[in-house]
Amino acid sequence: MFNFFKKTTHKKLEINLHNNSMIINGTSLSFPLSLKDIEAVLGKPDQVVKRDNKFIKYIYDNIGIVFEHSFSIKNHLKKSKTYIDEEHLISTVFLYYGDVVKSMTGEKELPKQPCQAVVLTDGKSPYFFSDRHRVGDFNLILWTPYGSNFKEITEIITDTLSISYFPEIKRERESYKLKTTDEEVLHFDNITFKLAVIQVLMYDLEVLKPVFNIFDFAEEASELNIDTESMEIIQPALDYMINLPIPKKYAEQVQEIDMDGGNEIYMNLIPQWDGEDDSFDLNEVSLKELQQFPNLKKATIMTSNFEQVEDIFKSQGIKVELL
Repeated sequence: MFNFFKKTTHKKLEINLHNNSMIINGTSLSFPLSLKDIEAVLGKPDQVVKRDNKFIKYIYDNIGIVFEHSFSIKNHLKKSKTYIDEEHLISTVFLYYGDVVKSMTGEKELPKQPCQAVVLTDGKSPYFFSDRHRVGDFNLILWTPYGSNFKEITEIITDTLSISYFPEIKRERESYKLKTTDEEVLHFDNITFKLAVIQVLMYDLEVLKPVFNIFDFAEEASELNIDTESMEIIQPALDYMINLPIPKKYAEQVQEIDMDGGNEIYMNLIPQWDGEDDSFDLNEVSLKELQQFPNLKKATIMTSNFEQVEDIFKSQGIKVELL
C-alpha cells in the first residue's frame, strides 16, 4: 500500500561551525544565508513569521531550529564587506534544546519539538565561558537560567543555543584620548539615551570617530587593568562615553534608534552582557534631548517605564515601540 501521507523526517543533525560556514551533516552553508540555501539542506520551513521590517523567522518544527532573517544586520554586513543582497540576511540560528521547547525572552514563535542536533566548533565540543563562545565569525550564547553561568566544555546541550554570524570589522587603531572642540555639541540629560545615539552615529553610520573597541581601549589604558571579559559595566569605558563630545552637526543624521541587547555599544561596556537585565534601559528622556534630533522619526527601546517615555517621544512626533 502506498502511504501518501507519510511525513518527511530528518535524521539527527550534526552542525559544525568553522570560519564563516555552518556545516550541516557534511553540507557547508556559507553565511550570510538566504532561504534557498537553507531549503537546499533542510527543505521548506514549517512556519514563516514576519514582523514589519524587523525580521522574518523560518521555523523547523520537527528539529527545533529557527533561522532568523534580520534587516538590522545589513549595515554591519556592508561595513565588514560580507553583504551579498537583500535575500542573504539570515544571520542568526536558534536551537531550542531541553525536554520541551521553552522561550528565551518571551518570544511566541517557537518550533513544536526540541532540538537534538550535535553542535561542534572546529570539530570539537564548544567551550563556554559565562555562557558564551566565539568561533570564526560566530558568536554562541547558551541561554541558561538567569543567575547561572556555564563555564566548561559541553557535549550535551540542555539550554537554548543561539548562533549569530557577526564578522569582525577591521579598522585602523586610533587614540581614545578625548579632544576639545570649538564646535557646538549635543546636550544629554540621560546617559542611556546618549548611548543609543552613539550606537547610531559611531557603529551604524560610523561618522562619530574613533569607533570604540573595548580591547583597544584596555590596551591603551593598560594602567587601569580593565577586565575585557567583565560581566559588569566597565566604569572607565562608561566614563569615556559620558565625557565624549558629539558634534551637533551629526544630529540630523539620526533618523531611527533601534535599541537591542546585541548592540555594539553595550558589548563594549559589558563584554559578557546577556541582555537580560535593565543595565541600559531607557527609563527617562527629556524633551530638551529629543528636540535636538529633527529627523528622528522612529525608536525601538528597552525600558521598564514605557508609558511615560512613550508620551515624551510621541510629543515630538516620534513613533516608539517596546523591544
